[in-house]
Amino acid sequence: MAEILLKISMVIGPVIGYFDQITKFRKTKSSAGFSLDTSGILLVSSIIRIFFWLGKRFDNVLFHQSILMIITQIIVLYECIKYRLPYSSLYNPKKRQFWNWDHLGPYLTFLGMLTGGLLISYLIFGNQYWFIELLGFASLGIESTVPMPQAIQNFQNKSVSGFSPMILLTWFFGDAFKAFYYIYTGVPSQFILCGFIQLLVDSIIVIQFVSFEK
Repeated sequence: MAEILLKISMVIGPVIGYFDQITKFRKTKSSAGFSLDTSGILLVSSIIRIFFWLGKRFDNVLFHQSILMIITQIIVLYECIKYRLPYSSLYNPKKRQFWNWDHLGPYLTFLGMLTGGLLISYLIFGNQYWFIELLGFASLGIESTVPMPQAIQNFQNKSVSGFSPMILLTWFFGDAFKAFYYIYTGVPSQFILCGFIQLLVDSIIVIQFVSFEK
């Protein structure tokens, strides 16, 4: 029973904080303060991780976690775009074109092209050890940067306004739990390294919350 609960926690735990962020979007009618790059990193890394899983077939829990994360981040993207404030001081759409579109369609198009490219590559190189390992390092290397755009945005704005504390709690305790789970279940080393890097950046954001909220 304990093992079942552990697995369920690993699938559901990482996405809980994002629904609190969506609630915050709707309550304030603004998505300013939340970095779109966070969703982008999670979507790209989760899609690559699925192909990594197909080639290596490690823990099924991490496969299900990737599927749920993709669904969740598409919802977050939709809500973030819906409530964005184009001319606010915290968000300037003229700064960058890529992954800064005004509608959900271009994001889905990019993700579809990425998935298609990975599928073709997998069909060609899927039986090659080096390719599968490369997918693992790419997926977990990208995922390890998840908290970084938020930490950078907080530093630039000298504020954590608009960012849900629930996400931070989910990141910090979730990443600590993930690191333990990865070691406990003996998953590929890429996961363990990713967990510890994320935990380090989470700690930086905790310090930002303490400093900027004074």
